[in-house]
Amino acid sequence: MKRTVATCAVVLLCSAAPRADITILQTTTVEGGMASMAAASGQSVSPKVTTRIKGTKNRTDVEAGAVFVSTIVDIVSKQVIILRPDVKTATIVTGAPPAAPGAAAVTGPSVDATVTPTGKSQLIDGVKCDEYAFTTTLDMSSMAGPQLPPEALAMMQGMKMAMQGALWVAKDAPGAAEYVAYQKAVAGAPELAGVAAGASGMKIPGMEKVARAMSAVNGLTYLTEMTINIDGTGQVADMMRQMGPMKVTTKISSVTTSPIGDDVFKVPEGYTITKQ
Repeated sequence: MKRTVATCAVVLLCSAAPRADITILQTTTVEGGMASMAAASGQSVSPKVTTRIKGTKNRTDVEAGAVFVSTIVDIVSKQVIILRPDVKTATIVTGAPPAAPGAAAVTGPSVDATVTPTGKSQLIDGVKCDEYAFTTTLDMSSMAGPQLPPEALAMMQGMKMAMQGALWVAKDAPGAAEYVAYQKAVAGAPELAGVAAGASGMKIPGMEKVARAMSAVNGLTYLTEMTINIDGTGQVADMMRQMGPMKVTTKISSVTTSPIGDDVFKVPEGYTITKQ
Protein backbone atom coordinates (compact mmCIF):
# COMPACT_ATOMS: atom_id res chain seq x y z
CA MET A 1 0.00 0.00 0.00
CA LYS A 2 2.87 2.40 0.77
CA ARG A 3 4.15 1.87 -2.76
CA THR A 4 0.68 2.70 -4.13
CA VAL A 5 0.52 5.95 -2.14
CA ALA A 6 3.98 6.97 -3.31
CA THR A 7 2.94 6.23 -6.90
CA CYS A 8 -0.16 8.38 -6.47
CA ALA A 9 2.08 11.19 -5.23
CA VAL A 10 3.93 11.07 -8.54
CA VAL A 11 0.67 10.82 -10.49
CA LEU A 12 -0.89 13.95 -8.91
CA LEU A 13 2.20 16.03 -9.77
CA CYS A 14 1.90 15.01 -13.41
CA SER A 15 -1.78 15.90 -13.79
CA ALA A 16 -3.72 18.98 -12.75
CA ALA A 17 -5.12 22.96 -12.97
CA PRO A 18 -6.81 26.85 -11.09
CA ARG A 19 -9.67 29.20 -11.89
CA ALA A 20 -12.11 27.07 -13.97
CA ASP A 21 -13.36 23.72 -12.72
CA ILE A 22 -11.94 20.88 -14.81
CA THR A 23 -12.47 17.11 -14.83
CA ILE A 24 -10.01 14.96 -16.80
CA LEU A 25 -10.48 11.23 -17.38
CA GLN A 26 -7.43 9.24 -18.45
CA THR A 27 -7.04 5.57 -19.33
CA THR A 28 -3.76 3.66 -19.28
CA THR A 29 -2.67 0.47 -21.01
CA VAL A 30 0.45 -1.43 -19.94
CA GLU A 31 2.08 -4.11 -22.07
CA GLY A 32 5.16 -6.34 -21.78
CA GLY A 33 7.66 -6.70 -18.96
CA MET A 34 6.28 -7.25 -15.48
CA ALA A 35 2.81 -6.35 -16.75
CA SER A 36 2.65 -9.73 -18.50
CA MET A 37 3.12 -11.52 -15.18
CA ALA A 38 0.48 -9.38 -13.47
CA ALA A 39 -2.03 -9.97 -16.26
CA ALA A 40 -1.40 -13.72 -16.11
CA SER A 41 -2.25 -13.70 -12.38
CA GLY A 42 -5.49 -11.80 -12.99
CA GLN A 43 -4.28 -8.43 -11.64
CA SER A 44 -5.32 -5.21 -13.37
CA VAL A 45 -2.52 -3.37 -15.18
CA SER A 46 -4.71 -0.75 -16.85
CA PRO A 47 -5.54 1.88 -14.23
CA LYS A 48 -8.12 4.61 -14.77
CA VAL A 49 -7.25 8.09 -13.47
CA THR A 50 -9.78 10.86 -12.88
CA THR A 51 -8.42 14.33 -12.05
CA ARG A 52 -10.66 17.10 -10.73
CA ILE A 53 -9.44 20.68 -10.26
CA LYS A 54 -11.17 23.57 -8.54
CA GLY A 55 -9.17 26.71 -7.78
CA THR A 56 -5.95 25.64 -6.07
CA LYS A 57 -7.27 22.21 -5.12
CA ASN A 58 -6.75 19.00 -7.04
CA ARG A 59 -8.20 15.53 -6.52
CA THR A 60 -6.82 12.51 -8.35
CA ASP A 61 -8.64 9.16 -8.18
CA VAL A 62 -6.65 6.11 -9.26
CA GLU A 63 -8.58 2.89 -9.90
CA ALA A 64 -6.59 -0.28 -10.66
CA GLY A 65 -8.69 -3.40 -10.26
CA ALA A 66 -9.57 -3.81 -6.59
CA VAL A 67 -7.30 -0.91 -5.60
CA PHE A 68 -8.89 2.54 -5.40
CA VAL A 69 -6.96 5.47 -3.92
CA SER A 70 -7.80 9.18 -3.93
CA THR A 71 -5.24 11.94 -3.42
CA ILE A 72 -6.37 15.48 -2.61
CA VAL A 73 -3.84 18.32 -2.67
CA ASP A 74 -4.30 21.96 -1.65
CA ILE A 75 -1.46 24.21 -2.84
CA VAL A 76 -2.39 27.11 -0.55
CA SER A 77 -2.54 25.11 2.69
CA LYS A 78 0.21 22.72 1.50
CA GLN A 79 -1.95 19.84 2.64
CA VAL A 80 -2.29 16.38 1.12
CA ILE A 81 -5.09 13.93 1.92
CA ILE A 82 -4.91 10.23 1.02
CA LEU A 83 -8.34 8.53 0.95
CA ARG A 84 -8.86 4.74 1.03
CA PRO A 85 -12.55 4.10 0.27
CA ASP A 86 -12.19 0.34 0.79
CA VAL A 87 -11.35 0.77 4.49
CA LYS A 88 -12.78 4.31 4.92
CA THR A 89 -9.56 5.91 6.13
CA ALA A 90 -8.06 9.35 5.47
CA THR A 91 -4.43 10.27 6.04
CA ILE A 92 -3.92 14.03 6.28
CA VAL A 93 -0.36 15.33 5.89
CA THR A 94 0.51 19.00 6.36
CA GLY A 95 4.17 19.95 6.04
CA ALA A 96 7.00 17.47 6.40
CA PRO A 97 5.90 14.58 8.65
CA PRO A 98 8.16 14.05 11.68
CA ALA A 99 10.16 10.85 11.84
CA ALA A 100 9.08 8.29 14.39
CA PRO A 101 11.20 8.35 17.59
CA GLY A 102 14.33 6.26 17.12
CA ALA A 103 13.48 5.38 13.53
CA ALA A 104 15.02 6.68 10.31
CA ALA A 105 12.80 7.39 7.31
CA VAL A 106 12.91 5.11 4.30
CA THR A 107 14.61 6.75 1.33
CA GLY A 108 13.07 5.77 -1.97
CA PRO A 109 14.78 5.73 -5.35
CA SER A 110 16.26 9.06 -6.41
CA VAL A 111 14.58 10.60 -9.45
CA ASP A 112 15.92 12.65 -12.36
CA ALA A 113 13.86 13.98 -15.26
CA THR A 114 14.12 16.06 -18.43
CA VAL A 115 11.40 17.32 -20.82
CA THR A 116 12.29 18.84 -24.22
CA PRO A 117 10.05 20.09 -27.10
CA THR A 118 10.76 18.34 -30.44
CA GLY A 119 8.96 20.73 -32.80
CA LYS A 120 6.66 17.94 -34.09
CA SER A 121 2.86 18.06 -33.96
CA GLN A 122 -0.17 15.90 -34.81
CA LEU A 123 -3.96 15.85 -34.44
CA ILE A 124 -5.37 13.67 -31.63
CA ASP A 125 -9.16 13.41 -31.55
CA GLY A 126 -9.25 16.56 -33.68
CA VAL A 127 -7.03 18.50 -31.26
CA LYS A 128 -3.62 19.85 -32.35
CA CYS A 129 -0.90 18.50 -30.04
CA ASP A 130 2.82 19.30 -29.87
CA GLU A 131 5.40 16.66 -28.98
CA TYR A 132 7.75 16.80 -25.98
CA ALA A 133 10.43 14.14 -25.52
CA PHE A 134 11.04 13.10 -21.93
CA THR A 135 13.38 10.89 -19.92
CA THR A 136 13.02 9.88 -16.29
CA THR A 137 15.51 7.79 -14.33
CA LEU A 138 14.96 6.10 -10.99
CA ASP A 139 18.17 5.05 -9.23
CA MET A 140 17.08 2.03 -7.18
CA SER A 141 20.51 1.70 -5.57
CA SER A 142 19.88 4.93 -3.63
CA MET A 143 17.13 3.27 -1.58
CA ALA A 144 17.94 2.99 2.12
CA GLY A 145 16.32 2.56 5.52
CA PRO A 146 16.30 0.23 8.51
CA GLN A 147 13.00 -1.29 7.40
CA LEU A 148 14.55 -2.63 4.19
CA PRO A 149 16.28 -6.04 4.45
CA PRO A 150 20.02 -5.90 3.67
CA GLU A 151 19.64 -8.63 1.05
CA ALA A 152 16.99 -6.54 -0.77
CA LEU A 153 19.25 -3.49 -0.76
CA ALA A 154 22.14 -5.60 -2.08
CA MET A 155 20.04 -6.86 -5.00
CA MET A 156 19.21 -3.29 -6.05
CA GLN A 157 22.79 -2.01 -6.06
CA GLY A 158 23.61 -0.54 -9.47
CA MET A 159 20.04 -1.00 -10.71
CA LYS A 160 18.20 1.82 -12.51
CA MET A 161 14.76 2.12 -14.06
CA ALA A 162 14.89 4.22 -17.23
CA MET A 163 11.68 5.68 -18.67
CA GLN A 164 11.60 7.53 -21.95
CA GLY A 165 9.01 8.50 -24.48
CA ALA A 166 6.81 11.31 -25.75
CA LEU A 167 4.18 13.66 -24.37
CA TRP A 168 1.64 15.02 -26.87
CA VAL A 169 0.44 18.35 -25.49
CA ALA A 170 -2.52 20.54 -26.53
CA LYS A 171 -2.15 24.27 -25.88
CA ASP A 172 -5.59 25.43 -27.06
CA ALA A 173 -7.81 22.66 -25.68
CA PRO A 174 -10.51 23.40 -23.05
CA GLY A 175 -8.85 23.73 -19.66
CA ALA A 176 -5.31 23.98 -21.09
CA ALA A 177 -4.62 27.45 -19.67
CA GLU A 178 -5.74 26.40 -16.20
CA TYR A 179 -3.71 23.22 -16.47
CA VAL A 180 -0.57 25.23 -17.21
CA ALA A 181 -1.27 27.62 -14.32
CA TYR A 182 -1.60 24.72 -11.90
CA GLN A 183 1.61 23.08 -13.13
CA LYS A 184 3.48 26.31 -12.53
CA ALA A 185 1.95 26.59 -9.06
CA VAL A 186 3.08 23.05 -8.26
CA ALA A 187 6.58 23.85 -9.55
CA GLY A 188 6.60 26.83 -7.19
CA ALA A 189 5.82 24.59 -4.24
CA PRO A 190 8.23 21.63 -4.63
CA GLU A 191 7.75 20.69 -0.98
CA LEU A 192 4.32 19.30 -1.94
CA ALA A 193 6.05 16.27 -3.45
CA GLY A 194 7.71 15.59 -0.12
CA VAL A 195 4.42 16.04 1.73
CA ALA A 196 2.63 13.57 -0.54
CA ALA A 197 5.43 11.02 -0.40
CA GLY A 198 5.57 11.49 3.37
CA ALA A 199 2.13 9.95 3.66
CA SER A 200 3.72 6.69 2.57
CA GLY A 201 6.56 7.02 5.06
CA MET A 202 9.04 7.35 2.20
CA LYS A 203 11.35 10.15 1.13
CA ILE A 204 11.91 10.34 -2.65
CA PRO A 205 14.93 12.49 -3.57
CA GLY A 206 14.62 14.51 -6.75
CA MET A 207 10.83 14.91 -6.88
CA GLU A 208 11.32 18.67 -7.20
CA LYS A 209 13.18 17.98 -10.47
CA VAL A 210 10.11 16.20 -11.81
CA ALA A 211 7.91 19.18 -10.90
CA ARG A 212 10.29 21.65 -12.57
CA ALA A 213 10.57 19.50 -15.71
CA MET A 214 6.78 19.18 -16.04
CA SER A 215 6.36 22.96 -15.66
CA ALA A 216 7.99 23.30 -19.10
CA VAL A 217 5.02 21.53 -20.70
CA ASN A 218 2.73 24.43 -21.59
CA GLY A 219 -0.54 22.66 -22.25
CA LEU A 220 -2.76 19.67 -21.53
CA THR A 221 -1.10 16.28 -22.10
CA TYR A 222 -3.51 14.32 -24.29
CA LEU A 223 -1.26 11.33 -24.93
CA THR A 224 1.78 9.86 -23.17
CA GLU A 225 3.78 7.05 -24.78
CA MET A 226 6.48 5.59 -22.56
CA THR A 227 8.91 2.66 -22.59
CA ILE A 228 10.42 1.40 -19.33
CA ASN A 229 13.76 -0.44 -19.31
CA ILE A 230 15.87 -1.82 -16.47
CA ASP A 231 19.60 -1.05 -16.47
CA GLY A 232 22.35 -2.36 -14.22
CA THR A 233 23.71 -5.65 -12.94
CA GLY A 234 22.58 -8.20 -10.40
CA GLN A 235 20.01 -10.97 -10.14
CA VAL A 236 16.93 -8.72 -10.03
CA ALA A 237 18.07 -6.53 -12.94
CA ASP A 238 18.89 -9.59 -15.04
CA MET A 239 15.50 -11.17 -14.30
CA MET A 240 13.57 -8.01 -15.19
CA ARG A 241 15.56 -7.50 -18.38
CA GLN A 242 14.65 -11.02 -19.48
CA MET A 243 10.97 -10.00 -19.30
CA GLY A 244 11.69 -7.26 -21.82
CA PRO A 245 10.75 -3.57 -21.80
CA MET A 246 7.36 -2.43 -20.53
CA LYS A 247 5.27 -0.09 -22.67
CA VAL A 248 2.83 2.32 -21.05
CA THR A 249 0.32 4.44 -22.96
CA THR A 250 -1.87 7.01 -21.20
CA LYS A 251 -4.57 8.90 -23.12
CA ILE A 252 -7.18 11.47 -22.17
CA SER A 253 -10.63 10.12 -22.98
CA SER A 254 -12.60 13.19 -21.88
CA VAL A 255 -12.21 16.75 -20.55
CA THR A 256 -15.18 18.62 -19.06
CA THR A 257 -15.48 22.07 -17.49
CA SER A 258 -18.68 21.57 -15.48
CA PRO A 259 -18.73 23.01 -11.92
CA ILE A 260 -17.32 20.74 -9.20
CA GLY A 261 -18.76 20.75 -5.67
CA ASP A 262 -16.53 21.64 -2.71
CA ASP A 263 -17.36 18.32 -1.01
CA VAL A 264 -15.21 16.50 -3.56
CA PHE A 265 -12.12 17.93 -1.83
CA LYS A 266 -13.18 17.04 1.72
CA VAL A 267 -12.90 13.88 3.79
CA PRO A 268 -16.24 12.00 3.55
CA GLU A 269 -18.27 11.42 6.69
CA GLY A 270 -17.58 8.17 8.50
CA TYR A 271 -13.89 8.01 7.62
CA THR A 272 -11.22 7.40 10.26
CA ILE A 273 -8.74 10.29 10.13
CA THR A 274 -5.03 10.05 10.85
CA LYS A 275 -2.95 13.25 10.91
CA GLN A 276 0.78 13.48 10.27
